[in-house]
Amino acid sequence: MNKKTIDILKEYKLNYTLDTIPDNLDKKDSIIYDLLHETFNDSNSSKFREDATNFISGREASEGKHGYDVDDENIEIKPKNFSGKSKLNCGGQFTDFTWSRHSKYQKDEVLMSVSGFNNGKLVYVLEFDYNHPTFIKRIEDQLSRLLPNGDEPNRYVRSASFSYIHFEDSDIKKVYVSPNLESHKHTMTRKLYEFLND
Repeated sequence: MNKKTIDILKEYKLNYTLDTIPDNLDKKDSIIYDLLHETFNDSNSSKFREDATNFISGREASEGKHGYDVDDENIEIKPKNFSGKSKLNCGGQFTDFTWSRHSKYQKDEVLMSVSGFNNGKLVYVLEFDYNHPTFIKRIEDQLSRLLPNGDEPNRYVRSASFSYIHFEDSDIKKVYVSPNLESHKHTMTRKLYEFLND
């Protein structure tokens, strides 16, 4: 894709997720926003939610398929979408996690970027340090339980999970909080809402 096309798509994505879609749409734009709605809410892919998180954080969308979620920075993005089921809690997980990968993240001083969406509409973006002690303890507890003797061939922690309570005492940067936070209150845990509303 050329730069002009990328910039136009970025504008469409931001209009959709920030709920600033223009009022009078032609047929083409209506179709584009319908497709964006489907993609932002796709439970099998978080690509567009990751892109929106990057855009709001002043970064560009990642072109890479593996590694970190920003092409030139050590950033892990964990976007969650509320679709009427489990509430947003700044949670996320690392799939097929190992001690060596954990060690690499520590050495690379990874920045965690957690974002929450309400049916594709962006509610918040928060950032914190992967190396924060409470967060590290949460990850290492899961690694120790499932890989007590260190890494083993073909063995992983299928889902090393975390939520807001595992980094709430860290230095959290509020990158973005929806100006309509009250209308999203029902989508998140009370503790998270109180933090965002503070």
